Amino acid sequence: MPHVRRTFAALAVTLAVCGAVAAEPLFTLGDDGRTFLYRARPGDHPSGVAELFGISSKDLPAFLAANGITDATRVGAGFVYRIPNDAARASSARVAALQADNTRLARVASEEKGRVQGLVRAAEDARAAAAEAEARAARLGRLETLWPWARAAVVTLLLLAVGAAYTAMAAMRRRGQAERYARTLTRELEEKRRSALSERQESARRILDLETRHRTLEAQLGPRVVISGRGGS
Repeated sequence: MPHVRRTFAALAVTLAVCGAVAAEPLFTLGDDGRTFLYRARPGDHPSGVAELFGISSKDLPAFLAANGITDATRVGAGFVYRIPNDAARASSARVAALQADNTRLARVASEEKGRVQGLVRAAEDARAAAAEAEARAARLGRLETLWPWARAAVVTLLLLAVGAAYTAMAAMRRRGQAERYARTLTRELEEKRRSALSERQESARRILDLETRHRTLEAQLGPRVVISGRGGS
């Protein structure tokens, strides 16, 4: 918390003294949405800029390297610093994870569709077997001279027909279950897509809200002061 208070104190001093650039935004958002762009004012020092954006002293070397600064004493006014936007990066990572999950769900839905088609083919085969059994029973009915044998054959075929009908009914039930499961997966996929879109919109809204707050803070505090080129204290 002391570090946060020092950061806000430095920000307040900067906003209070730099009256010559009061109409200019403190920082802007990069085109990729993942970095802040800060144009150095007269008297700015890299360590002070890092502290202004909450970058700790242990992360200062990485910050300087990311901005291509080899000599902190030779960075003048007008230099554009690139500050990482961790919130936008986290949102991008969440969106990527959701997209991977959506791809996995689409693959599962495709596999379930193939299973449903297999069950439909099994039901059609069962119906064809039942029709064949009925045809055989009709032919045996015409063999009156061999009635005892024909009767036994008819009973056997009827049992086969019942078994085929039961198999067809079971296949139809499985098909219905598979279709319901596929619809459930489709709804989950759509919900995750909507959630990903909502998170992207919320991330953009927060970034715009942060810029609005900084502009409001600049307007309320009036002219800003120039920070002297001292270390990250």
